[in-house]
Amino acid sequence: MPFEGAFPILHTDDLERLTSFYCERLGFARGYRFPPVGEADFQVVTLGELSLGLTRTRNRDEVGRVDLWLYADDVDGEVARLLEDGATLVRAPADREWGERMATVADPDGNLIHIGSRG
Repeated sequence: MPFEGAFPILHTDDLERLTSFYCERLGFARGYRFPPVGEADFQVVTLGELSLGLTRTRNRDEVGRVDLWLYADDVDGEVARLLEDGATLVRAPADREWGERMATVADPDGNLIHIGSRG
């Protein structure tokens, strides 16, 4: 296999704001950053085995969107907490036809985060 591991990279015009959202609000931990001192242009954040790369971009018009799925025991409670912390509700919590409860919020940059419970 030519590839061993992968992680999504989210582009942002405010790297510290987005890093803080993922770490302080979703429980990710800060990892590798570049450059290691001064204002960062790239930051890795991890949650369990999932790693996300967050990169500073200067041209928002060329940035694509990335979706993220997270599992939670209490979808409604987590969505309420995230809304209080500045997330935007995109789709209210509801039981889905595939057997999971799910909701969608947007992070401060508008990236979609789907929060679901395992069937």
